[in-house]
Amino acid sequence: MKLTMKGDYGLRAMLDLAHHYGQGPIQSGDIAVRQYIPEPYLDQLLITLRRAGLVKSVRGPQGGHMLARHPQQITMGEVIQALEGYIAPMECLPDPSFCHLSPNCALREVWIKVDEFTRHLLMHTTIEELAQRHFTDKAETMYYI
Repeated sequence: MKLTMKGDYGLRAMLDLAHHYGQGPIQSGDIAVRQYIPEPYLDQLLITLRRAGLVKSVRGPQGGHMLARHPQQITMGEVIQALEGYIAPMECLPDPSFCHLSPNCALREVWIKVDEFTRHLLMHTTIEELAQRHFTDKAETMYYI
């Protein structure tokens, strides 16, 4: 499984929204600056996430974006599915006819297990868990003079 920048940026935006959950709409420019995402590209990702029901958008000067559900109810798998679709570790998984060896291939059996484990892990990893680790692992260094 290899994520594109779309998946990476989208997940970072969702972590940022989770970190600010309950604070009202967050402007995309603020997310873009904090997460080092080009704002025009972020806006496209937020539209896709809104269409998938993961983000709500509010128009106007006080507008912005917020999670559509509590971050504990949104999984990493949902975000990746919305932005990337299904990403198979090997071409033969979604299309067994891709390879003539697929019907009896021992390697394919392992790739199926890898795919199942990966999907299970992503669907059981919440945005809240990730946001908590992401924002609490950054210990601030205190300098005393």
